[in-house]
Amino acid sequence: MSLSLLLEKYDVSTDEGLQKALNDIEKEEAEVDEALSGVLSRACSLEGRLRAASQAYTKLNDVKTDSQIAADMVEKTAGLARDVSAKVRQLDLARSRVAECQRRVHDLIDLQLCSAGVEAAIKAHDYETGAGHVSRFLSMDPGSVAAARARGAPDPRDAMTRAANTLREHLVRKFEEAARKEDEPSIERLFKLFPQIGRAEEGVDLLAKYLATQAEAVIRRACIVSDARSEAAVYADAVTRVVEAGGAALERARRAAAAAAPGLLHRALLAIQPAVCSGIRRITGELVAARRLTQDPARGLSSPLSAEPVLAELALTHSRISLYFSFLRRKAEVDAAPLKDAEKKASKDAVEKIIAECDLMRTAQEILGYYLALERYFLEESVNKALKLATPQVGATTSSLVDDVFFIARKVIRRAVSAGSVDGACCVLNEVSAQVERGAAALRRWLRAPPHEPLALAGPAAPREPRRARPRPGGGAPAVPGAHGGGRGGRRVGGAPGDGGAGRGGRAGAARVGAGQTGVVRGRAGRRRGRLPRRARPRAGRTRRRARAQAAGLGAAS
Repeated sequence: MSLSLLLEKYDVSTDEGLQKALNDIEKEEAEVDEALSGVLSRACSLEGRLRAASQAYTKLNDVKTDSQIAADMVEKTAGLARDVSAKVRQLDLARSRVAECQRRVHDLIDLQLCSAGVEAAIKAHDYETGAGHVSRFLSMDPGSVAAARARGAPDPRDAMTRAANTLREHLVRKFEEAARKEDEPSIERLFKLFPQIGRAEEGVDLLAKYLATQAEAVIRRACIVSDARSEAAVYADAVTRVVEAGGAALERARRAAAAAAPGLLHRALLAIQPAVCSGIRRITGELVAARRLTQDPARGLSSPLSAEPVLAELALTHSRISLYFSFLRRKAEVDAAPLKDAEKKASKDAVEKIIAECDLMRTAQEILGYYLALERYFLEESVNKALKLATPQVGATTSSLVDDVFFIARKVIRRAVSAGSVDGACCVLNEVSAQVERGAAALRRWLRAPPHEPLALAGPAAPREPRRARPRPGGGAPAVPGAHGGGRGGRRVGGAPGDGGAGRGGRAGAARVGAGQTGVVRGRAGRRRGRLPRRARPRAGRTRRRARAQAAGLGAAS
């Protein structure tokens, strides 16, 4: 600490301030002495480090010298390497030119021998060797042919082209003969030669034509339906057999052309698809005629339940056709996998165009139309029946309308999904939604309606009080109570009213008043007590008319 700071910190005019300043100075002196002793104790180690640093500096000078020498040597070596690499490049160029010259020489030699070799192979029926010569000619460098023409020699391509055309004619003729004989090994052997002579498309066309002929025979047998009146899905089974035959033929063509001519599946499909379309068109015509699908479902079917087998058959038929289309698209992707992106897209688009324009697509749309029309009839009639069965009855507290409607909706939706058409499923869902709303509206209307009043039944009739007997004017005996039975019974049993029953039967009639006439009155009163009063009787006709009116109102509202 400096002296000026001590003077500012302490008051040196007093002994106490001087003593504090002295203590601080002594304390600082002790710290300085301790630091100096520490530095002096490390002096030896510092001297050792300084000596090591000086020695390292000396060695660094040596390393610098050696590094400079090494750099000079590397520079000289790099110069030598550049010279050597230049000479190596010259040697490589000379070697490549020599190899090109040798290749052209061999090509020229082959050009002279290929045409003669093809002709010799054709004469010996060795078509594999002839195809090899043509393939060798096609793989030659165009420069070799140009060099041969530059020397004034005749164009070797003319002779080779004539030989290749001759070989192609022989291959086509032999392939057609093998196809007529159904010689499968010869067909496969000859098909593999077409890509070698540059005619892969023609080979695929010939193979597809042969496979289409075979598929037509299989499809004709598959179109035969034994029991057309059966409720089983016999027509759907026939459609399944047809698409299986077409798919098998197409798969065989794809496998044969996969190695030699990939991306040509659409050419095979062009030849095979018409047979499949015609077969399914024939089956569909028979299906429409047998199931009477062109008629109005309300007249052609006895009940909605009789439409279920036909609906199941139509859904199964459409699902088989949709599955066949999916099979074609999947095989097109597999066939175009080795190609480049542009070629792959072109191959897929060609297959998709064939599918969209074929007659089978139109047939599938017709089947879907028949299915949707019949499904709508089934749904409407089933819901109408459920509404009729669920008409509220007097005293009923439950209804099966919700269960019935949702059971019908679930069945219809599942069948539509199984048909394999997104558009058809959406159409059926819309119809089901409308019918469910219709049933819900009817249910809400029934829940809001007040309950029907029960028919009033009258109690038993009260017995009438007997009339009091009035004295006769002539002093005769009083009239017996109940003798007249309400004013009419007395006339039926006795004579005139009030004569005591003596007008018709005399004393005998009067004697029967006490016994017989009383029994007649009692029997009539008993019959009156056993039936209801006239106004309390239920009117059956009016009740039936009211029930019919309610049912007609519910049907009109739905």
